[in-house]
Amino acid sequence: MKHYFNKYNIINFSAFLLLTTILSERLSFYLAIQMNLSTFVPLVILVLVLRFIMIFSGAILTFTILLDFANRNADFDYFRNSVKSYYSTWEMRRYCTQINVEPSLEESTRYTNTKQIIIKKANRSIFTLTVIYYENHAIATWRLPTNSESFQIIEQLLPQLKRELNQLDDSYLFNDFIRLPNSRTFQSTATRRK
Repeated sequence: MKHYFNKYNIINFSAFLLLTTILSERLSFYLAIQMNLSTFVPLVILVLVLRFIMIFSGAILTFTILLDFANRNADFDYFRNSVKSYYSTWEMRRYCTQINVEPSLEESTRYTNTKQIIIKKANRSIFTLTVIYYENHAIATWRLPTNSESFQIIEQLLPQLKRELNQLDDSYLFNDFIRLPNSRTFQSTATRRK
């Protein structure tokens, strides 16, 4: 669980929560004004709770972005590298997502359910994929799933992921993904081309 707790997942979750609470709060507030309800108090409480969630998720989003900005300034690095890291992580996660294949008539439902579970576990490990760019180097890290079938599916993607990373920003040259000792984490480092 701790490997899913990275800044990219926090930004995505808080932005999604902020957007949904803004939309639902505006809709609830509009309905409260337009309708004459006998139970007006619960709707007002709902609007207040939604506003609290909206403020809280906005604060988390702002705090995460400001913290990343401060860390980049402390490292004498540019904030645009942080934006590039976020965009690259998003693109690589989209590229590596496995799609469930529809079963044919010959395949049994038990086999397809097992296959879908394997693909679901492989897709869940995508949330641990991060790409971080710095001024002179970059690091791509991915923690693979525990079961062997999902591990093999993702491990086959690593050379293609390296090729996509090199094509995404051609000013950085990524090397092969290397498995870190005593873990399921694979890491690739890149140096900036001159």
